[in-house]
Amino acid sequence: MRPFIKALAAEMIKQHKNYFHSKMIYVSLFVWPFLNFITTYYSFKVFDIGKSKIAYITAENMVVYLLLGYMCMSFFRSLVQSAWNFSFERISGTLELIYLSPVNRAAVLLGNAVSSLFESVFVMLIFSLLVIVMKVEVLIIKILPCITVFFIVTAMAVAWGMFLNSLFLFSRDSDFLFTILEEPMEIFSGVKVPTALFPLWAKAISIIFPLTYAIEAVRRVVLTGSSLYEIREFAVIGIGITVVLFALISVIIKRVESHMRITGNITLF
Repeated sequence: MRPFIKALAAEMIKQHKNYFHSKMIYVSLFVWPFLNFITTYYSFKVFDIGKSKIAYITAENMVVYLLLGYMCMSFFRSLVQSAWNFSFERISGTLELIYLSPVNRAAVLLGNAVSSLFESVFVMLIFSLLVIVMKVEVLIIKILPCITVFFIVTAMAVAWGMFLNSLFLFSRDSDFLFTILEEPMEIFSGVKVPTALFPLWAKAISIIFPLTYAIEAVRRVVLTGSSLYEIREFAVIGIGITVVLFALISVIIKRVESHMRITGNITLF
């Protein structure tokens, strides 16, 4: 256990020094999500939200409704981008050095995911909390369901990040994966437009992304005060997704190591 923790901490420190070496980094991490949020907010302003039949959206809570979506999106988007950046370690030769060492492979992937998750969303999270405090009158919160959802969403995000790291690291060209997983995740996960309004083909795509379930659960516990019993379906799905992703990560790591022993090449696909 101790070597695993040491490898995890070392990877987190390394990623911090590589990608968060300047305070201006945090400014950029706030500006782009904030501009996207403002654009979406004023896009919604042209409609009469009061007459809409969209579940739990009102003119009063629209800001919080959209903000919760973007806050969850920041969690998952940061992991897509960090996995893409992590893939350059294969190009620079760092990954080969890691694999020549006895370090735990899962600890390296987990360290990258955890470091990127919390550092990348820190500024956006503070902004979101300030807005939510200002609009506290529209919130219907029960503490235990909120805590439960937070831990499940965090576990899903970390597992998603580790899974993406394993895909990006061992692919010949990961640029197409970044294109597929960046914008489509935002479009089809209900960040801007509720998935209930999607046509059938778009709903089919939305169920692929863990972010879809995370956003729905967060909105329900914050805006409708859903109980643990009412979010039981999300809890089962969220835990199931996390378990499946960790299983896939284990399979990919073992498959890559087997491939490397035979070919001497870490590129699996």
